[in-house]
Amino acid sequence: MAFSQSIKRGQAPATCNLCKMETKIKWKCINCDVIMCDKCKDKIHVKLKLASDHTVIDIKRIGTYRESPDFSNLICEIHTDQSCVLFCTTCDTLVCTWCINIIHNGHGFIQVSEGYKSKIEKVQNEQTKAKEKIKELMKGKGPVDHDNVTDNKQYKDLIRKIEARNIEIKKSADKYAEELKSELKRKWEKQDKATTIVDNIVDNLKKLISNAEDIIQSKEVKKVFTECEKLSTEVSIDDIDPGTISFLPGQMSPYNVGSLQVVSNTVNVRIVKQFQTDISKVGYLSLSPDNSLWISDQDVIQKVKPVEHKLTVESTFNIEVYGMAVNPTGDLLLSSGGSVLKQISGTTGKLTDSIYNVDPLVYSAVHVTKDDKVIVGVKSSGKPFPVTGRRAIFVMNQKGEHETIYEHNKNNIRIFACVKSITSTDNGNICVVDKLSEDGRGKVVVLNREGDILQIYTGHHEVNNEKKPFKPVNIVTIPSDNIIVAELNVYIFHILNNCGHLITHINMGDIGISKSYSLCFTRTAGQMYIGCTTRVGSSEKAKLYEVNISGC
Repeated sequence: MAFSQSIKRGQAPATCNLCKMETKIKWKCINCDVIMCDKCKDKIHVKLKLASDHTVIDIKRIGTYRESPDFSNLICEIHTDQSCVLFCTTCDTLVCTWCINIIHNGHGFIQVSEGYKSKIEKVQNEQTKAKEKIKELMKGKGPVDHDNVTDNKQYKDLIRKIEARNIEIKKSADKYAEELKSELKRKWEKQDKATTIVDNIVDNLKKLISNAEDIIQSKEVKKVFTECEKLSTEVSIDDIDPGTISFLPGQMSPYNVGSLQVVSNTVNVRIVKQFQTDISKVGYLSLSPDNSLWISDQDVIQKVKPVEHKLTVESTFNIEVYGMAVNPTGDLLLSSGGSVLKQISGTTGKLTDSIYNVDPLVYSAVHVTKDDKVIVGVKSSGKPFPVTGRRAIFVMNQKGEHETIYEHNKNNIRIFACVKSITSTDNGNICVVDKLSEDGRGKVVVLNREGDILQIYTGHHEVNNEKKPFKPVNIVTIPSDNIIVAELNVYIFHILNNCGHLITHINMGDIGISKSYSLCFTRTAGQMYIGCTTRVGSSEKAKLYEVNISGC
């Protein structure tokens, strides 16, 4: 603008944009974007069309003036012919009148201007935090000597940790060597005793041989019949093999010492096989110990066997499914909307009630950990939305006893809305896909063993926005102990570490897999099954893929 340019040092003073002569500038019209002197403001600007509606400010306020935002043109993202009229505090989003009646009935609302003000305050708070963080980071950032890497503080710290680990391993090796020596002494003494026993047995057997020869030579028929069984019994003694004591050296590996790792953001996914199912949606997917698969579209569950590039259906059950998982014995646990988990035996194929009961609550998801704990999502009976009653996660042991319940945070605020999918990591964290509304919006919550919330992941800015909100549907732990989150509609896999922090994301559509929905890993490293869904109202059948995944 003319004014902002003219105030630069060394330039001529600005003149009034209207009379082009006066240099004593006193006013600026925000609407016209002109600067004016007193005379032109009172005599010329007032004659302009709609000037009475214009905002004219003192020139001294230009640096601090903030134009009032216009809330009249906020179009609803879902109902594009409607304007947003309120801000939903429950879902943290703008809503129109249709949204209020259809999706957000019973939620908390405030005026759009109030919501805007709270967002501005949040942005300002985050801005302040960012500035403070920069100060902290710059304070701890020392001068970097690129010429001598060994002088770098982080490098020295890593060297110290490696050396400390080396000392620790040496001490452990010395201690274990002494234990082996003591064990050798015990085994050696035991072997000496065994050798003596063997010598005694050999002497007895020699005597038996001599007695047998006497019987044979006697030619006494009766003696042969009577003594034969006796000799057989005495000869048929258990063999005693004292064996040979040997020392078998073990192998030293990075597992014992530790390893240096550089996190890679490159993930490669390759389709190995493609299968055609006869259901419309592989909403749930689990692997059995015999390498058969359980698949379900929520109304029907099938046990299928991948053979070459075809699926052989081994059994079918007509039952509602809201979650399923295979336990170490091969039994399939099913959440079917009731208070008791159903169970399909891995040996008999019989459907029965299991010992896992959460009455009067009902199940919404189920997961079995590596140590055979059963983790379930539960809720009060009734519709999932609006969120009412109890919403929690139960951890149960093999006897069906409730060991731990995760329901509220330290401030006694509800953690979950509707648990959709659960997994667990080797470090004991529980990772949950939590559905927040009927339209599928959700979040991933990561809890530690104590129930502390380590992370709430709500998507990535390169993928998710108001037009494409984060809609997670499934979560699974991969062999590296990272986790994969499948997202509905955008065909994206979000790869997080075991604390819920984003490592990278991949677009499954780029390799030809669309509408990916459910996931499970095979017992072969890097091999994974991906179940897909189809378009709503389509007569197509869903596909199942076996893929190889590396780099994560």
